[in-house]
Amino acid sequence: MKRFLGYCVLTVLTLVVVSCSSNGSEPTRSTEKTLFVFMPWSSGAEKPYTHNLYTYFSTNIQDMETAIAGQHGLGRTRLLVYIAQSPTRAALIEIRYTGKACTRDTLKHYADYDAMTAAGIAGILGDVRTHAEADTYAMIIGCHGTGWLPRGLTGYYKTRAFGGTEARFQADLADLADGITRAAMPMQFIAFDDCYMAGIEVAYDLKDVTHYLIASTSEIMAAGLPYRTIWPYLCATTPNYEAIVNGFYSYYSHGTYPYGTLSVIDCQQTEAMAQLMRTFNARYTFDPTQENRLQKLDGMGQTIFFDMGSYISHLCDAADVSQFDAMVARLVPYHVHTPKIYTNLSQVNGGLSTVDINTFSGITISDPTTNTYVAGRKSLTAWWKATHTQSTTAAE
Repeated sequence: MKRFLGYCVLTVLTLVVVSCSSNGSEPTRSTEKTLFVFMPWSSGAEKPYTHNLYTYFSTNIQDMETAIAGQHGLGRTRLLVYIAQSPTRAALIEIRYTGKACTRDTLKHYADYDAMTAAGIAGILGDVRTHAEADTYAMIIGCHGTGWLPRGLTGYYKTRAFGGTEARFQADLADLADGITRAAMPMQFIAFDDCYMAGIEVAYDLKDVTHYLIASTSEIMAAGLPYRTIWPYLCATTPNYEAIVNGFYSYYSHGTYPYGTLSVIDCQQTEAMAQLMRTFNARYTFDPTQENRLQKLDGMGQTIFFDMGSYISHLCDAADVSQFDAMVARLVPYHVHTPKIYTNLSQVNGGLSTVDINTFSGITISDPTTNTYVAGRKSLTAWWKATHTQSTTAAE
């Protein structure tokens, strides 16, 4: 069974009642880092709740606990999880290690709480700080994802915006950035357990609220991130980003469904890349007849997410391509991909279920897209505005 990486729902009742251990207490420790897993409601308001993949993410939580037990605790890191049980119910839970096994403690219940606004995100982060203040914060986000595409595109190719399947359960990246800013909790990293989030537009939107972005350029199989394998590197005070992507690659390349990509993006390099791209855009004009020669990294019938390196190689001359290559090596220090990626969009792309990867820079760009549904919206992104002349006018 397969799913988009964006699907992420856990059932609160099960998570609260079932625990790894029935006795013991959390040892006293100094908290250097709090790792916050944010799992908002990922379906719609009405039953049957489609795309509610509780069983997969329940397994993810169990895998985290297995890894925690395997390393005999969390060290100086604390783990808090916000999960939605339904469109109106959610909880904030802490996973602890007793010295023998894991326990799950409910810290707060939420009823009819709008978690997908800037204020809502800031409020949840404030609760995280109240219960687990630390020197450093990091965040894993599990839900549906379509990169930079704005909220409300619910019917588009049956893909997923950041959040649920309806606009009321979705958030734009600007809302996430604003919420983190309001909470005054800049992140060591944000890891998106979602589809299509390893894009330059996403990284640029989040450059002021996180140092690193861990994400996929494409879709991912139902298992999501292999937490049992990569957990020690995620929760460490200083993450081992290379080990994270290598662990992902090892898991998927040897699996039954050998498809997947994962990148680590240094968001502090996005401004320099924007300046370089502004120079390129003033110097060159992309020939739209070359679009079908670019490396496709999505399953859309009309491609939205292209490999950024492939695009630059068709836009610029050799000297500027070399300059870009040096820059993107700093922007994306680690990335992996299998020879093919999987897409669940065969019903809208002419029957395509896999895409060959011949060129891969670890980050996507949507500048060259002529997709009729989103082409007019790409000029509304902060990335576009930073890299094109201000005379560019967005389509209504």
